[in-house]
Amino acid sequence: MNNQTKRRNWEATGAFFCFTSGIGAALFGSILTAATWITGAQLHPWLHGLGTTLLIVTIPLLIFSGYCLDWMERNATTRRSQQKESARLS
Repeated sequence: MNNQTKRRNWEATGAFFCFTSGIGAALFGSILTAATWITGAQLHPWLHGLGTTLLIVTIPLLIFSGYCLDWMERNATTRRSQQKESARLS
């Protein structure tokens, strides 16, 4: 496996992991926040803090997944243009 394939696999894996983690964090954070409304934040203050933290972490995870996808696409475009150039020179 060459270096380009490893990098592309890493980018796709990173994008998938960050996207699924971001969606999971949003869902779990929403559930924890709703649980504090039901039980009251005074009984379990850490639930409110954890729910808020998960909701905040969602944004950077989704942004980074988009960055990984853009990075993967940019490298694929560069690789295609290099292949066309080498085919034209041959």
